Amino acid sequence: MTDEVKQRKAEHVSVALARDVAVPQPSSWRDVRLIHQSLPEVDLDAVDTSVSFLGQTLRAPIFISSMTGGHPDVEVINARLAQAAEEFGLAMGVGSQRAGIVSPDLAGTYGVVRERAPNAFLIANIGAPQLIAQSRHPAFHVEDARRAVEMIGANALAVHMNFAQEAVQPEGDRRAVGCRAALRVLTEEIGLPVIAKETGAGVCREQALLLRDCGVAAIDVGGAGGSSMAVMETYRAISRGDDVAANLGQVFSDWGIPTPVAVVEAGAAGLPLIATGGVRTGLDAARALALGATLVGMAFPFLKAASESYEAVQTFVRQFLLELQVAMQLCGAPSIAALGQVDVIVGGETRQWLEMRGFGETLRAMANRRLGHTAL
Repeated sequence: MTDEVKQRKAEHVSVALARDVAVPQPSSWRDVRLIHQSLPEVDLDAVDTSVSFLGQTLRAPIFISSMTGGHPDVEVINARLAQAAEEFGLAMGVGSQRAGIVSPDLAGTYGVVRERAPNAFLIANIGAPQLIAQSRHPAFHVEDARRAVEMIGANALAVHMNFAQEAVQPEGDRRAVGCRAALRVLTEEIGLPVIAKETGAGVCREQALLLRDCGVAAIDVGGAGGSSMAVMETYRAISRGDDVAANLGQVFSDWGIPTPVAVVEAGAAGLPLIATGGVRTGLDAARALALGATLVGMAFPFLKAASESYEAVQTFVRQFLLELQVAMQLCGAPSIAALGQVDVIVGGETRQWLEMRGFGETLRAMANRRLGHTAL
């Protein structure tokens, strides 16, 4: 099992960098339009991107999404990403820590992030499927989760929900019954905030409310629009000659709730939200924050830059932050809090989806926030 998990970690990074694993459906960010202010009364240099998240102030609302660890070859990637989290005041997660839990000699591939980022907000990571007994391994317990937290000196723990990926993955964990109860126990006993994290299929309103009832402190909506874990597993299945898994991955390659939709739907729970899934520019980030997200998360852009050099990571972050600041100035928002109160027009398939789901009044209110009422 240890060698299998270790090898899978390396393959995931290799496939992500070498193949197009983007979701076939668009991320729908162009459906979200911010209202331009001709006289914004906001100096670009004075735009404040700081934000409070789970009791800690970040200098920017950016989450370096949980990606990797568990193989010696990826340690340098985590080190570069952690250095950026420290330099720019960002939050950062690590990939699933199952490898480090079952094989302590791999813990350093995760632990390097706290070494490089002594002051950053770091998020440990275990899988929801591992909270219950699977056919090939026993359940993780609260003690195992604590080991993940201690491994990186984490400020919070993410529990990733990746059942779409597990269903396609040749060696995936397919059992799900009991995860809710196990999550409730974990949130009650772990002693620090737990973040429920989807991995590309999105979170709907009903599930967001259920997750809140399970005691989670925040939700990473992980919507469809960025990398598809089903597509990634398809490539791995093809390399093994597993036609059944490969065909299954192709069928479910565009499965999921688009990220902008998931942000609005999950907002019903009233918890801090991380908008992950297809965010590629600072303008996308501004759109997500205006819809109600607290942070925006990215994986592939950071992975690509970190695989090149630390300087590439710096360049990406600086460009992204400038784009976000310009978007904030142009819609008259001097702060992230103010950005959450600007007028937003939602159109296209995103609007159709949300109206069919009963969010029509919410959309009208978003379009007229500055007027203080829902209709002209």
